[in-house]
Amino acid sequence: MSRYTRTAAAVATVLVMLLSGGVESIPAAQAATAPVTPTASATDLRVQAIYFEKTHNSDQRDLVVGSLAAISSWKAGLWTDFLASWDVANKGLKIHTTTPKGLPAKGHAFVVLGSALTKAGRVTVKTSRRLKVALAALGKYPASKVLVSGGAKRNGHTEAEVMADWLMDKGIKKSRILRESTSASTVSNATNSMAILLDHPEFTSYTLVSDASHIRRATILFNAAKVGIQERTGKPWTLTSVSDVAFSDSKIASRGPVPAATHTIIASNVASVFGVLARYKAMVASPPAKAELTSISVVPPLTCTYQVGQKLSRSGVVVTALYNKGRYTRTVTSSATFSGFSSGKVGDVSVKVSYAASGVSKSASFGCEIRKATSSVGVALSTKTIHKAKTRVVVHAAVATSVPTVVAYGKVQFYLDGKRLTTIMMDTDDKGLTQLKLPTIGKTGTHSIEVRYLGNSKLVASRQKLSVKVVK
Repeated sequence: MSRYTRTAAAVATVLVMLLSGGVESIPAAQAATAPVTPTASATDLRVQAIYFEKTHNSDQRDLVVGSLAAISSWKAGLWTDFLASWDVANKGLKIHTTTPKGLPAKGHAFVVLGSALTKAGRVTVKTSRRLKVALAALGKYPASKVLVSGGAKRNGHTEAEVMADWLMDKGIKKSRILRESTSASTVSNATNSMAILLDHPEFTSYTLVSDASHIRRATILFNAAKVGIQERTGKPWTLTSVSDVAFSDSKIASRGPVPAATHTIIASNVASVFGVLARYKAMVASPPAKAELTSISVVPPLTCTYQVGQKLSRSGVVVTALYNKGRYTRTVTSSATFSGFSSGKVGDVSVKVSYAASGVSKSASFGCEIRKATSSVGVALSTKTIHKAKTRVVVHAAVATSVPTVVAYGKVQFYLDGKRLTTIMMDTDDKGLTQLKLPTIGKTGTHSIEVRYLGNSKLVASRQKLSVKVVK
């Protein structure tokens, strides 16, 4: 490679680097479309989530939660986690019948659920066996506290009061015992107990204590109560449930799929925890229609104007599937297909976006504008020292483009002191490089050399001028 060729190549390389880093990015010509919000309310969607969990319709349940995400992504996240934990409990819940190992050494509370009192206002056999489980656990974890939950009164005494007395009679200090004395069911056990734990931020974890036949339902309802509190306060709550422990009143309880009758009760209880039982019952009586894809909506990319040769950017694209004419929505951007985009020539193009579900396919489109790519001329001389009427300078021109895949071709003109010397036709094989050997310059002083690239159907014209000094 000659010194002249190396000089021109170096100029081309620099220009390509500069232009590649500055590819034009023009905002979308059309106004951005806002993400679609489902017509169903957040409350209605929550009720439906419970209903479809109860009916084991996971596809429509997930669609409902996806629709909730369009209203509040944070709430949708809460419900996603809650429903996942409900699924786990439905399939089979791992419980401990003896004090579990590895519970937190601090910030922990055991929550003992009451089970009515005798007519005389004393603990029943069922309640006492739960208390014995709790007593053993409190002995193993002396830093833990205990919350006794139950408000049903007998002979002037509440379950919580009697359970607290029982534990104190067995040596548990009063300072370790919290009381929830207003609940009359597992639903209120959950809502009231979680409210008390919320008022005690020192607690970071809890363990439920009950019978094996009861612990699964209680676990689901306590998880629901936690979600309800977070929705109400608008704040995340990091309190965690750790290792339920129960009296083994059944060898098969919680160790397999939940019975259908129990599952039905749990769903109604969950609706009660969220305060939507009446709406849930109405939905059971008149189930919602099956979800069917009716259309899609597309928020176009951030950039809808491109230069020839550029690829379609999907940055900012949001594809939303609408079911039942917008009652439900789901973001399906990653599953959608794009077709029709071509940047081979200048003009307008329409990009088609398609999505299919359950054999139904829908499409929408957005427009893009393809403009000419930009070019830039670099000029280098074969020598820096030019002698009057003696030196013939070789002018090396390199035309770089803003899009690496687009190679410059077309007419290149060379000028000396404003007078055109010649026009050279450059083809794609030249890779943007051309040159001209100038005639000698007969006058000393400063002279101008200019190279003009006239562009083509894909490239914008450009030019470069430099001044040279001619000496004797």
